[in-house]
Amino acid sequence: MASSYTTNTGIEKIGAGEQAGTWGTTTNLNLDIIDRAINGVVTLTLSGDSDTDVSLHTSDGALSDGMYKVLRLIGSPSATKTINITPQAAEKIYMVYNNCGQSVIFSQGSGSNVTIATGKAAIIYTDGGDGSANVYDLTAFFVSGQAIDGVAIGGTTPAAITGTTITANDSILPDTSGGADIGSASAEFGDVYIADNNNIKFGNGQDVTIGYDETTTDSLKVAAKDGAGLAVTLMADNGDDEGDEWKLNIADGGTLTLANDKNTAGTHVTHMTMTPNSTVASSTVDFAGIVKAAVLGIENSSNDWTFEVSSNTLVFKYGGTGKMKLDNSGNLTVVGNITAYGSI
Repeated sequence: MASSYTTNTGIEKIGAGEQAGTWGTTTNLNLDIIDRAINGVVTLTLSGDSDTDVSLHTSDGALSDGMYKVLRLIGSPSATKTINITPQAAEKIYMVYNNCGQSVIFSQGSGSNVTIATGKAAIIYTDGGDGSANVYDLTAFFVSGQAIDGVAIGGTTPAAITGTTITANDSILPDTSGGADIGSASAEFGDVYIADNNNIKFGNGQDVTIGYDETTTDSLKVAAKDGAGLAVTLMADNGDDEGDEWKLNIADGGTLTLANDKNTAGTHVTHMTMTPNSTVASSTVDFAGIVKAAVLGIENSSNDWTFEVSSNTLVFKYGGTGKMKLDNSGNLTVVGNITAYGSI
């Protein structure tokens, strides 16, 4: 009875009564084939353009590149290369690392193919379907619960990631500027922790930063970029109605204004302006309207002037002691003398 060969690996099955005295040679060759199929690694050098396909063949009873388990692709082809796996009836599993500088297509028949981009790796298998054979990428089925280093997850088709901790050595980036959210309206994140002297930055030009400045000011810092003023709008009711918005502006140079949109929604009119000066006594605070206070004080020393209203009477005090009062009938009462036509 003549020898036959396994379909997938080409191992010779010696026929009954065959190879007397020489079967050891065949057996040793079969063991070499099995060794390649289990742990063998081969480097395939690719070249040429897309019109030149490469054959990855498994020979019957002879060592061949198609028997290796791991395929390392190198070289410098000028375009995408196609590797045809033969025989088309063989069921194969390959671990592939593509480092040839171009994408590589694995094909076995007229069915589905697998494309592996340069710099990427994949585990593929063939179904041995003869002329209509398919090649499949198993990699996506093995990522759950595994550590994945140096690869893109999802590629051109987004993939969901579920886990407990994602550790980033550099950055976590969206596919485009503004192209991804952190959380959603129904799946909010919990606490966000930002280290000392680091910031959350807003705007495509990083126009505004918010962070805790531990080194210089030991405070929460809200800053505009160099040379720009800072504007913060506070809104009630999402700013839907007149008067819902207060806008705080700090100009480059330090002048602070506080404005409201009571007259027209979205149009802010300044109500208060604070202008700093290197000499504090020369700093000013201007109000566009009326200033109301239960007690209004003018501080100069420990004996300060205060003005307060008591039972519809305006009382002037110095150092906490009443000096003069003016009632709502126009009567003026003082504890000292009134000097007319004097000088100050």
